[in-house]
Amino acid sequence: MNEVLKMIDERASCRSFLEKEIPEDILNQVLDAACSTPSGGNFQAYSIIKVKDKEKKLKLQKYSRDQKFISRAPVNLVFCIDYRRIKRIIEVEPSPFNFTEQFKDLWMTIIDASISAHTACLAAESLSLKSIYIGNILNEAGKISQLLNLPDYVFPVIMVTLGYPKSPIKPPRKYGRNVLVHDEEYKDMDINDLFKEYKKKNSNWKMKATDKFVDRLYKTALEYHGRDYADKCRDYVLEKGAISPYQYWFGCYYLDDGFLDNEAFFEEMRKKLFTWV
Repeated sequence: MNEVLKMIDERASCRSFLEKEIPEDILNQVLDAACSTPSGGNFQAYSIIKVKDKEKKLKLQKYSRDQKFISRAPVNLVFCIDYRRIKRIIEVEPSPFNFTEQFKDLWMTIIDASISAHTACLAAESLSLKSIYIGNILNEAGKISQLLNLPDYVFPVIMVTLGYPKSPIKPPRKYGRNVLVHDEEYKDMDINDLFKEYKKKNSNWKMKATDKFVDRLYKTALEYHGRDYADKCRDYVLEKGAISPYQYWFGCYYLDDGFLDNEAFFEEMRKKLFTWV
């Protein structure tokens, strides 16, 4: 395995950073890498907001499930889809443009911003920095936009928190190509083999079925799928005496409580003049 592949294989999310500034020349190398990524049509329809100000970092923390490492890390990079730059140029050089009206173009630009974000993470890794993706900024897109003074046609997509790790990080187990790669066409893996791979991937997961988790899981399942399914979830958990990863993440953690629902999210996009919604 060469050094690049080794670096990719060993990359892991960091949630504990030293209170140590990143030298400007090092950070600029990360940003230069993020700006050199491929994009649809080579339009580079994204922008990166670099946030180092302590007060702003505290607000980013507040808007991202109060994850305290966000404010303790030296820098946060907020990646945004950005059609404003194109809009300004075509005010000088007239051209038809309807990307803000097309969902497929929005999707492509989100991919472009995400590629840029991941390139930043790999560049950081090569420079002895660590990183973590923060998708929670979408839950408070309006507040994030206001905090960062994002104008029309600019919308936050994902945040990357960067810094020097307090200690070495061991990457979590991942599905391999036997699960994720399909030859020529999509094929369902045998459910017994799939479940075995799922258990192997999460073999270090240990979470007791406390009353708090069982109650939260039951309420979520009841809201999403009705009483019969909620009963099925509860009975399964009580029989096993444990909460599985999916039961915790989907039933207890990644919930919509207090966050934007679909319509509110679409309204935030409409405010930024994304008219496809």
